Amino acid sequence: MIREDFEKQMLKIQIAYNKKFSSDELKLWFKEFMATDVKEFEKAIDKTIREVRFTPNIADIRSKIAVNPNYYYIDDPYAYLYKNLEWGKFVK
Repeated sequence: MIREDFEKQMLKIQIAYNKKFSSDELKLWFKEFMATDVKEFEKAIDKTIREVRFTPNIADIRSKIAVNPNYYYIDDPYAYLYKNLEWGKFVK
């Protein structure tokens, strides 16, 4: 994620909750979500604004980001050992 995309999403939170984040808070939030995909982050922000009544914290946003539990097994170098024809094959 680049800084401009992050600032655009954080502006949504600041407007929705009428809260101005300090520069230190913004740096902390950016470090936390730097590796997050922009589309996933935007979905999480929008979902949080719809569902959370009070100013969200990092954990609120992090909990809204969709995580596929199969990523662990797909990215595993030994994924071929988990191959189970009853459940299907891993496709890379």
